[in-house]
Amino acid sequence: MGNFKLLVRDIYVNTNLEVRLKSRTTKEEANKEVERIIDKKKIFEKYDWKIEGCEHGGINSFDNKLEDDIIERLEQDDTDENIFWDGFTAHYDLNVAHIPVSTNLEAQLKSCSKEDACTEVKKICAEKSLFEGYEWKIENCDEDGVNDLSETLKNKIIETIDKDVEACIEECA
Repeated sequence: MGNFKLLVRDIYVNTNLEVRLKSRTTKEEANKEVERIIDKKKIFEKYDWKIEGCEHGGINSFDNKLEDDIIERLEQDDTDENIFWDGFTAHYDLNVAHIPVSTNLEAQLKSCSKEDACTEVKKICAEKSLFEGYEWKIENCDEDGVNDLSETLKNKIIETIDKDVEACIEECA
């Protein structure tokens, strides 16, 4: 692999979210807490939501759309199946699957110079081969976190890159 990565900022991807609940006693209490969160409709107050597998969150925008999407999913699903005991921290975690989230995506490039990286990116965009031979993941996350590398997502990534190729290329730390 090269010394550069492709970084696409503020792109919507479907991913799984998780939040640490305050409940530490029973799963029944955790379920009641989730019901209160839904009823209050202020799900980001006092809760640290993050993309599953992302230690530092990974979410760019905690807006009304995200809140509505999470609440809609929680109302559709049986929350009991989405609450998990974390014995290591003695807390319950709530997982919410397949939610569209604004985040940053990155992929390691093969190039060792900025000029070669620009050429590489232009080529994979022109050929629409972004997902072939490149591992896309959410920036600064251990896991990939992206549920669906679709044609729609590919086109949005290309559209973003085409605005300013050089701004999307960063040297690896």
